[in-house]
Amino acid sequence: MTLRLIERQVDGHGPLEVVEERGEIALRFGTPTEQSAWRPAEPDRLSFAYYRGLTLPLALHPAPKRIGLFGLGGGVLAKFLLEHTESSIHAIDLRPALAGLAQRHFGLELGHPRLDLQFDDVCDDRWRPPRSLDVALLDLFDEEGMVRLPDASIARMADALRPGGILAANLWRSSMPVVADIHRQLSQHFHADALVAHVPERLNTLMIYRRQPWSATDLQAGVAALTHSPAALRRAQAEAWQWLQPLRSDRRRR
Repeated sequence: MTLRLIERQVDGHGPLEVVEERGEIALRFGTPTEQSAWRPAEPDRLSFAYYRGLTLPLALHPAPKRIGLFGLGGGVLAKFLLEHTESSIHAIDLRPALAGLAQRHFGLELGHPRLDLQFDDVCDDRWRPPRSLDVALLDLFDEEGMVRLPDASIARMADALRPGGILAANLWRSSMPVVADIHRQLSQHFHADALVAHVPERLNTLMIYRRQPWSATDLQAGVAALTHSPAALRRAQAEAWQWLQPLRSDRRRR
């Protein structure tokens, strides 16, 4: 089936393209790599497996009221979280043109009372994140791959989390030295024994951090939380839960 171009823009950072193929609408940054996707015929299903993985912190945190979403893309994950949680969503991205695309083609309600959408450069030393977050979801990619954040930006994200807060990062394993360096950055602010979820048949890995070490009790509480989630969220979490790596009790603690 032929790929259909729905809309194309060019901003100060390059092309933004919305395409459709076989009922799936996707966002691209001028390359074949899809940055966001959804199927309007299946609005309650997250098309990207790593998006489903990014719902895991909502089971691992006892009361995620404020969620920071660093990287909007097409707004697919923001839309899903607004519809299937009661959390407020504080989304940050670099490119303001994404707002209109997300509303027109991916169903994001820009005027939603629980959505706070800001456009800023998280790598800029003047940038400050939303405060008092319970969960931070880090999903920053451009046409070249993962966006590398300076240590100062990582520090500000960590400081924005409330006690017991969780940060989950979507990493691309095409360069393991880069992944190791990002882990080094995050380990300066969180416990080094992150939970790890490898997305099947993809190079995405989700790394889930908090300041306290993870325990078997945390995982038991997470499993219990799955049963109380709305159906669409529960399906996403239950699938992603199978990707979590088992904890190793013999790890040396800091």
